[in-house]
Amino acid sequence: MAGLIRRVWREVYAALQAYGAIYVSVARPAEDLAPPAAPRRGGPPAGHPERLCPEVALSPVERALNRQLETGP
Repeated sequence: MAGLIRRVWREVYAALQAYGAIYVSVARPAEDLAPPAAPRRGGPPAGHPERLCPEVALSPVERALNRQLETGP
């Protein structure tokens, strides 16, 4: 009788492990699925809002924001 209980418990335990593996399994990140992109050099592309243009003067709004960043809260 003890052997039967042990075998049944072993099967129940294996079934619970398999069931739990469905919810705990780790999916592959999206970057692993896509082919690697060519490395970019020189910062953001032209027209990007964060593009650095040292030859272009700051607008009045940008100067005000820059002052706020430099002085702090």
